[in-house]
Amino acid sequence: ESINPTSYSSQLEDSGCDVCNDSAFDSLGIASDFHQSEHNVNTSKHWLERAPPLNLCHTSKEQSLTAPVHFLQRLLEIRKLSEGGILQADFSELENDSFTICSSVSQLLDGLTVFYNSPKFPAPSFLTEAVCVLISLITDTKLSNHVLKKCFKKIEEFKKNLIQIILRNRSVNRFQALHSVSQTLGLLGRNNILRNSLISLLLSEVRQFAEQLLQAHQVLSSF
Repeated sequence: ESINPTSYSSQLEDSGCDVCNDSAFDSLGIASDFHQSEHNVNTSKHWLERAPPLNLCHTSKEQSLTAPVHFLQRLLEIRKLSEGGILQADFSELENDSFTICSSVSQLLDGLTVFYNSPKFPAPSFLTEAVCVLISLITDTKLSNHVLKKCFKKIEEFKKNLIQIILRNRSVNRFQALHSVSQTLGLLGRNNILRNSLISLLLSEVRQFAEQLLQAHQVLSSF
């Protein structure tokens, strides 16, 4: 079914969910801006050791996600092949040096945050691909330990950013644009390790936001 670009654009301009007053929130100092923002053991070991840190200073948001997604996909493929006995790969070196993996995960999270802050319509397919790679890493029996151990704070920051985009970023449409954000939070919540901290974070952020809405309402009522 074809979509009229003009009418679709107008739908995205206003979701009807802007519940706060700019001047009231600005007067309280709580207005937010979130736009800152191999065939043997030896060869596989060398491949993991020599992989250079990724430099993602590209000109587009798409390119900023491509490098870490492709690298982590290849890593997951090697894990799958080694688990099935098709390929011999020694992942013990990751215990001592997992910088490249953690750097890639960090850049992946940053890239996703940038996209969620200023989403495109329809959502690009590689965005879903990036989220699937992230979930696969977190749920992988061997790689998840490295990712969660070294990148836990970064993942927590990522989750908080997603929640704040939903609650506070009024430049992002509540209905259409935030579907992928909430879907990502749901996928992260499927992980047993992340679930409890995600629920706690959600409750904390929602409570704080509700308190600020109440405070803003009281300020407006005083006029």
